[in-house]
Amino acid sequence: MDEKKKTNIIALTDFTEYGNSAVRHAATLALVFKSTLTVVSRFAFRNPVPHPQENDRFRQIVDEFSEKVDITLSDKAFTPHLLHHFAEQTNTILFVIGVSRKNGETFFNRRRALKFIAPSRLPVMTVGADGPIDPQWLNVMVTLDIYRQEKEKALWSGYFNRYGGATVHVLHTTYKDEFLREKLRDNLEFTDKLYDNLSIQAEKHEIPKAGDLDDYALRHAADYHGCLLVVMTTTYKSFVDILFGTREKHLIANKFGIPVLCLNERDDLYVLCT
Repeated sequence: MDEKKKTNIIALTDFTEYGNSAVRHAATLALVFKSTLTVVSRFAFRNPVPHPQENDRFRQIVDEFSEKVDITLSDKAFTPHLLHHFAEQTNTILFVIGVSRKNGETFFNRRRALKFIAPSRLPVMTVGADGPIDPQWLNVMVTLDIYRQEKEKALWSGYFNRYGGATVHVLHTTYKDEFLREKLRDNLEFTDKLYDNLSIQAEKHEIPKAGDLDDYALRHAADYHGCLLVVMTTTYKSFVDILFGTREKHLIANKFGIPVLCLNERDDLYVLCT
């Protein structure tokens, strides 16, 4: 971790149960990454929102973590542009937002969550209304396939071991086609080398090729005691994506209550100092 400048995590809340969950998840992450925590309650895509009303549950969370985490409740009004600028100034490493599958339960439904995630160079963790499955984040899941951008997922998954001692569970399938096997092998070998060089504890699991790998990881998370899934977002949308929604839309706010860390494919994706 960068010892010259402390890192920060930003949680966005509207003080609903989803917003409170985002704050609690972010506080546990701040402990893992030894970061400060900034809580933003006045966020809107366009016009600033008035000061929302805090509640007892939010205060309970702050009191629970205040002795271990430096928590700041910002009273500033933020749009995405202002928030990203603030994140740069405060050396923020990721955002945490609470997302509901239904409209009206909290500020971030899945559509708004994807709108927030899309322009971010920082990872965005989406969480449900429940508290962390494992507040120590000891088992992190990542799927590896044939695509070049899979390497970014491997890197960010490894941070949870380097900073918090998590076991990284690498899930991959197999291919009969030699070309596809070779591309998958390249990603697996890159991950093995990266993790060996950084002394990251990982376990590889071969899984059946049955639909989307990330969906499989969520459905079988209990097999790995998984508390987090790290995914890449869709860069180029197909007609099917436009019609039915991107794959990540079906992963965030999942019915299993498992947090999903979303990474965008971009040249300036935030990378932690190691």
